[in-house]
Amino acid sequence: MLTEPTADGAVIDVPIILRGRVIEPGPDALVLGGRAGARFRCPDPRPYATELALANPSELQDLHDLPMDEIIRFLAELGPRLSLDNSEEMNTAFQLCLDAGEMTESVLRPIYEQLPHMFRKERLDAQVEAMVGKRFLDGWVELGQPGTSTMRMRAIGTRQMHIIAGNVPVVAALTIQRAALTKGDCLIKMPSNDPYTAAAIVKTMIDIDPDHPLTKHFAVAYWKGGDEEVEQHVYRPSRIEKLTAWGGMSSMVHINKYLVPGIELIAANPKLSISVLGHEALETSQAQDEAARGVALMAGRMNQTACSSTRVVYVECTTEDDDLDKLEELGRKIRAAFLDLPPHESTAPKRPAPELERELDAIALDDEFYTVIGDAHSAGVIVSRTDEPVEFADSLTNRVVNLVPIADITRVPTWVSEATQTVGIYPERLREELRDRLSLHGVQRTLPLGTSLADQSHTDPEQAVGLPHDGTEPMRRSVRWVIDQSTISAG
Repeated sequence: MLTEPTADGAVIDVPIILRGRVIEPGPDALVLGGRAGARFRCPDPRPYATELALANPSELQDLHDLPMDEIIRFLAELGPRLSLDNSEEMNTAFQLCLDAGEMTESVLRPIYEQLPHMFRKERLDAQVEAMVGKRFLDGWVELGQPGTSTMRMRAIGTRQMHIIAGNVPVVAALTIQRAALTKGDCLIKMPSNDPYTAAAIVKTMIDIDPDHPLTKHFAVAYWKGGDEEVEQHVYRPSRIEKLTAWGGMSSMVHINKYLVPGIELIAANPKLSISVLGHEALETSQAQDEAARGVALMAGRMNQTACSSTRVVYVECTTEDDDLDKLEELGRKIRAAFLDLPPHESTAPKRPAPELERELDAIALDDEFYTVIGDAHSAGVIVSRTDEPVEFADSLTNRVVNLVPIADITRVPTWVSEATQTVGIYPERLREELRDRLSLHGVQRTLPLGTSLADQSHTDPEQAVGLPHDGTEPMRRSVRWVIDQSTISAG
């Protein structure tokens, strides 16, 4: 809810939620700021530090005994209540995410509008079956033949902590979904660029049934990373078993100091993404148009804030003048394609990027090595005139991409790593040619240029349920796989 306006604008109250109990900010509230603006108040987390994580694993018994069908029924009931049309809480979350994050309203709104669909029963059923299996969560599964089996296995829920990212609010919903579908007790540390969505979803669960076992096994709070007075009570193997962390390099380095035997890290490490274009992209005007729109979509969706957003585009061509002229023409078409994207896909950036503007101004003076098309306050393209990306390629943002000419496109797989998440490829023959080598070097996803996992015009949406994330299976890793062994009776 909103408090009185301040000099910095409206301040939004962000509660701490402790397993069915909502603690609103009081006289000791902390007033904090999002990464890109906005102000919010939250309770001082230090008095609640010992309650944030679940100390006694026996208290998971109620969730352990709950059938998966009941968990899915509850989540399916939750879904429609997360609609912006139905929920004041979700509207508050949307407004705070809009003010605190980097996405514009027309891009952010469709993301919130898809949250209810994530909780459809059919999708949840498919997800849990693909990643774990209901039967393993509901009971002991015999591994041998009936009547002779001496081995059985079960997936046991764990005490989980999730340090979530806020660049895309889907992460909050996905985290709640995954924890529920693995029968885990879940503490969520909210991010400063989306400090309310997780709380809004869990508060909605409380509205449905404050005493439901699922509701009683979620805790949500915000505190500044590095607050040792809080973290020394949380990051203990006696309180958490699985730590899922999304974040930048500094956050991951900070978290690692708490990793001791008994705490397993499930890391969603910082990721960057690229696109790769075969020589066909430059051969005709039609192919250039098709490739330009594909690149604009790969980089422009979510305004280049996602791990899957392209920043560098490797193009199969030489550094001869004729090829570079074609590459610059492609660059102009990419910028035009950025500006032509529908507002639900991408818009001009919300805020300037002064450091990037300075970099662009500097390399624009070096026309022997670079051509700069456009800018960082609407959309831009840097055309490298050598086979090297710009030194600041990893920090490209605000719908700016770097085109790099590569005579031998088969070299690209040797330049990627585990930090490369998504590679959009044009044309299809090149995707099939490169996918194995890209995978061996660490890439986690290859797809046709311009598409996404959620693109229903290219993919059956049910195929995208329960897929690995960043090369791992987080739900499968979030449970403990336990073996029970017996002997066969002599009789």
